[in-house]
Amino acid sequence: MKKSDAAAWATSVENTINEGKPVQQRKQLQKTLADIFDDYLDSGLVTDKKERLLRRLAVEIGALKLEDLNTKRLALYLQLKSEQAIPVQARKKVEHPLYEGGKKIVGGEVVAKTYKPASIRHYYYALRTALLWHAKVNDYHFNDKPFRDNPPPPAWKEPRERRLEDGELERLLNACDKMYVNQQHLKDIIEFQIYSCMRAGETLMMRWKDLIFDEKKPTSSYIYVPKEHQKIRNKRGAEDREVSMRRELFALVKDRLLPRKAEPEDRVFPFWSDSNVLGHRFKVICKNAKSVDLKIHDLRHEGISWLFENTNLTDIQISKMTGHLELDTLKRYAKLRPSSIGERLWAQT
Repeated sequence: MKKSDAAAWATSVENTINEGKPVQQRKQLQKTLADIFDDYLDSGLVTDKKERLLRRLAVEIGALKLEDLNTKRLALYLQLKSEQAIPVQARKKVEHPLYEGGKKIVGGEVVAKTYKPASIRHYYYALRTALLWHAKVNDYHFNDKPFRDNPPPPAWKEPRERRLEDGELERLLNACDKMYVNQQHLKDIIEFQIYSCMRAGETLMMRWKDLIFDEKKPTSSYIYVPKEHQKIRNKRGAEDREVSMRRELFALVKDRLLPRKAEPEDRVFPFWSDSNVLGHRFKVICKNAKSVDLKIHDLRHEGISWLFENTNLTDIQISKMTGHLELDTLKRYAKLRPSSIGERLWAQT
């Protein structure tokens, strides 16, 4: 080492100490993000999904040194990611008829799909988690300023407003007849999703013992949804809930579900392993029914909309059924009963 290099190194160390930073931190800041990702992947703590995200991050920003990752550069990456076309799979040979080949229609033109905020959010947290892990393992200060200055993209850009069109439910039910298996069960679960307002995952985990059915007093009938079966189970305020049955749901349970009742711990809908599998089947049904841009979750939205349009239940009462922890989420449904406030005011005079 030359004398000038040694002097520069000593000055750098002295400045680091004067700034209150450990000397070790300077060494770590010189590492590239790709090297940090490799260290994290070697730890054995990374899930398959997060590994894929980190591999992609390594390609896109892996050459960047840790010390160069600042607020401006992170903001630029998030912006570029939102404009980036989703890459076509390398092994893809033919377009999948149910997934539109990574294309979407904008203003009448077919264009490539870009990353949604919810997808970019996964990259954001994968990056942050890897850097935080590396700082803890190597005992240096984690600079979270870029992340504090750039909050994570929203989990969803805006709530979907898709409702069933006139005659669309009948088309969906008729389209089930074109499926190779489980035609009647598919019809049952489509109607069940609308009438119960439950999440698809909750429905698929529902057991026969969760159907509390009282034929003599139908209004006492309900579906028990334990907290551990709910998407929000890890959120503060989550609790077991009871989904009261409207007339159509009561009839569906009585006439079409209970006749095939099995053991109490058995699932009511054991035909699909999870909501992804069911969602794929639903895509086929929508294609056969010529229903555009309809997802299995939209059936829940349709059912909640019906509650606001046809009942006098309060937002709190509806949230107890639907499992919404934030009442603000239900405010978008308020427009469906615009006259109810005035009617209630006049009813008190």
